[in-house]
Amino acid sequence: MNNILVRILSKRLEKIFQSTSPKTKLVSYFVGCYPAPDKSFELIKQAIDNGVSILEIGYCTSEASAEGPIIKKAHDHVLSKNYTLKDTIELIKKIRDYNSEVGIVLMGYIANLYKYPIPKFVEDIKNADADAVLVVDAPHELKEENILRECLNKNDLSLIKLVAPTTNDQRLKDIIKISSGFLYQVTVTGTTGQKSADESTVKNFIDKIKNISNIPVCTGFGIKTPDDAKKMANTGPSGVIVGTAFVKYIQDNLEDKNLPQNLGKFINSFVKEL
Repeated sequence: MNNILVRILSKRLEKIFQSTSPKTKLVSYFVGCYPAPDKSFELIKQAIDNGVSILEIGYCTSEASAEGPIIKKAHDHVLSKNYTLKDTIELIKKIRDYNSEVGIVLMGYIANLYKYPIPKFVEDIKNADADAVLVVDAPHELKEENILRECLNKNDLSLIKLVAPTTNDQRLKDIIKISSGFLYQVTVTGTTGQKSADESTVKNFIDKIKNISNIPVCTGFGIKTPDDAKKMANTGPSGVIVGTAFVKYIQDNLEDKNLPQNLGKFINSFVKEL
């Protein structure tokens, strides 16, 4: 079927999803500048070196209610240190200088971009050589989301959209039509890191998407262990997204002098299951 053809826009993301190795990509979420910009960079370098295909870098906000308590705690820490979205974009420049192939998605809330403002934000992330943006709280009917999408499209940057088990068929089609890069399939309702996903439900949803579009699907929420990642990979997505498990590992081991290297080993244990 695949009657909705989606253009990825970001050439780097397109190349990542066209590659057959690894079959299922690991998409990892990090809170930008957590626990500090230099430390954040060292942690992310290890993630890249240990097999992460796409980085989701969260820019911080006091509104991180959908992220769950672990990620919100990290957001609150970054805010308490007065690190800003500009600091996160500077971090992305360093990441891109370190690696030219990894995908980079900025993830957060629309209010930060509106204040930046949106055209300047897109210009700056273009100059930083990011690939895409995912805005958690901006439905496609929102005026600001339309402004963001138009600016991203002009700069060949992708807009990642979320779909959930509660998304009805017509809305799913509407979202796919304006998405690019990949579709973030939320496996469970509620906040991230709090529930586990049902494999058959996830597979049925992925099959539904594949029946109407060629857009890559990455599945996330509720993936806490390498075994969880393996089970989700077996449902047929293009990528598996892990966030809370990695942020929690960082939080639990902040005093570890070898935290970057040990985080890399932890991340690699997920990659090996994909």
